[in-house]
Amino acid sequence: MSLAAQVNVLTANYDNQRTNANLQETILNQQNVTSGSFGKIGYFPVDGEIYAQPLYASGVQITGQGLHNVVYAVTMHNSVYAIDADMPGSTTPLWTVNFGPSVPSWVLNFTDILPEVGILSTPVIDLTRQVIYIVSDTLDGATPVFRLHALSLADGSEMLNGPVVISAAVPGHGAGNHAGTLTFDPAIELQRPGLALANGILYLGFGSRGDLDNWHGWLMSYDASTLKQISFLTTSPEGYGASIWHSGRAPAIDASGNLYVATGNGDFDGSVNFGESVLKFSGTDLTLLDWYTPDTWSALNDNDSDLGSSGVILLPSTNQLITSGKSGDMFLIESKSMGHLGPKNSSTVQNIQANEGGTHTTALWNDPSGPIVYAQETGGVLNAFQIVNGQINSTALSQIKPANPTLFAGLSVSGDSNSAGSTILWYTVANYYLTQQPGTLHALDPLDLTHEFWNSDMVPTDALGRYAKFAPPMVANGRVYVPTFSNELVIYGLLTAGTPAFQTGAPQVTAITSAASFLSGAITPGELVTVFGANLGPVLPAGPVVDDTGQLAQKLSHTKVFFDGISAPLLYASENEVSAVVPFGIQASNIQVQVQNGSQFSPNTPIAVAAAAPALYSRDGTGGDIGAIINQDGKQNSYGDPAPRSSVVIMYATGVGEMNPPGINGQITSSTPYPVPVLPVKVLIDNQPADVLYAGAAPGFVQGLIQINVRVPAAASSGNVQVVLQVGSYSSPNTTSIIVQ
Repeated sequence: MSLAAQVNVLTANYDNQRTNANLQETILNQQNVTSGSFGKIGYFPVDGEIYAQPLYASGVQITGQGLHNVVYAVTMHNSVYAIDADMPGSTTPLWTVNFGPSVPSWVLNFTDILPEVGILSTPVIDLTRQVIYIVSDTLDGATPVFRLHALSLADGSEMLNGPVVISAAVPGHGAGNHAGTLTFDPAIELQRPGLALANGILYLGFGSRGDLDNWHGWLMSYDASTLKQISFLTTSPEGYGASIWHSGRAPAIDASGNLYVATGNGDFDGSVNFGESVLKFSGTDLTLLDWYTPDTWSALNDNDSDLGSSGVILLPSTNQLITSGKSGDMFLIESKSMGHLGPKNSSTVQNIQANEGGTHTTALWNDPSGPIVYAQETGGVLNAFQIVNGQINSTALSQIKPANPTLFAGLSVSGDSNSAGSTILWYTVANYYLTQQPGTLHALDPLDLTHEFWNSDMVPTDALGRYAKFAPPMVANGRVYVPTFSNELVIYGLLTAGTPAFQTGAPQVTAITSAASFLSGAITPGELVTVFGANLGPVLPAGPVVDDTGQLAQKLSHTKVFFDGISAPLLYASENEVSAVVPFGIQASNIQVQVQNGSQFSPNTPIAVAAAAPALYSRDGTGGDIGAIINQDGKQNSYGDPAPRSSVVIMYATGVGEMNPPGINGQITSSTPYPVPVLPVKVLIDNQPADVLYAGAAPGFVQGLIQINVRVPAAASSGNVQVVLQVGSYSSPNTTSIIVQ
């Protein structure tokens, strides 16, 4: 372990200016980030998706384990992991903490985030207090509750009177008020922006979940030493909306401790309601000090073009800030005289049309020849714009369009400010054409984006996994840590000759979920499930194998999965993920699951068994939004090909329980009689009972995958409507939908 010359990354976007840049990276450079010398050196398994940027703290005294350089990662399953930064091949945390049940997306009734909401925002670390501050979202009974935690860096124990329940109420007659009071409602808000910390005060921003119900933007501050609430406000007390969400970027803080946020869609009156605005607050008591709102705010509202979609970046050593929004507008604003309501271009504001598709992700490199801001267009190009003499050059310095469309991106800059030619732009994108959107990490020349040094698709063993939207790669001390939706933090770094492969040790299980919904919980006989963890299977994935009798193999490569000692049919096996079919006939209400990889076995993982655990498959494989539904004309259901009312559609599900005749483990359904569920099956489309014509084994697929032929109700609404599968007394999540004509 080396504690010398370590760079800490203690906050979202690397610094309080929110640049997404580490300009003290002295190990990685343009010469050594190349295929053959740089690649994947580890992955750390976790129990849920990672939306937040990892953080890095050096020289932490871990209880009972001495000094360590530590990476802290958090998951949507409400877990915190302290990871040894100097052992990238390790899959055992220094410590881990779970805050309790996360909030399933179906409880919140939206699909922007699937399958659950737990720790969504990036935490912040206070080295002086040796504390990491985190906001969790837990399901207390049937009610979502936000809590602010202060955990010891040493062992994850709660400190400073934590946790505290987050609440607030202000006078106001805006949407959702009761008798002139607006009360903060955790059921309709998300704590999306990273936490901010300055001068002993914590700052939390809140916005909507999918612009549903009577949402408002909220900003709150807490004493970092006691977790006592200091101040709070809403950005629309007499109206609605004005979310503070920033695509995850934390509020920016200047040298005087002032706070800057940008808001999204919502009412504006220039007095108390500030939708589509950039706001400057006193860090002491959240008094509004200054603001800017473009005079096109109403048009932005009408077109769902959040001005605040990318948050705020403060330009180092200047009195300027930059923000970009869903309209593709980019604004450079004087932070000491913001201009209030005014045109897009004035003496205090400059505007350029950075792109046509809109911006969620930006980064800034404070290049000595002039700062360069990088902006990803939704579904389009990545542009680099240089700022010269306090003005943005509207002609892009450089641009690149990914090989496959990516709706969102992650951006980080690394380099040594004292070493010319060391700077790299790290760029994560998703392949929107493929289900579950596999991601790619690129290392680009920041001055010529078409010049690529390396990417994670060059070598199959460097594969990133499922892309995590908006999350910037965290670059520190020669390593690149990339969040994923594959329940793993992937680690890249310099390759050392003679170093053994990073996949070592016994299999380790971190989560068992439905293969359709990706939610953890009770399993049921015949259900298709996904097991997440480490060292589960081969580095290069293995697909299904069917023998001459039409049965799935129970072993892929060197991997087997056992449910109470019964070997299960397997559909897929990789180092961190295995798909299996729960054996039919399991009688116990609680069983043990174990994974074998070669001669090594994972510890037993206990899991409950229910009579059914239904879940519908989605078209993109994420567990929600448009279902994997075939219209009556044989086309896939979509906005371009909606299902007519009264037509018959085919949908697919799993988790319906035992079958009649009894299901055969691993059998590909090929001949009648097709097994059908023992429990009764119902389908609701747009909350209306639909006529189920067939529900049973899907011909040509393994038993456990269920085909349901159903007639769309004649009275169903047009557009995107919910579909819910009911099996006996069990219901699927309401996150799957069908497009109806």
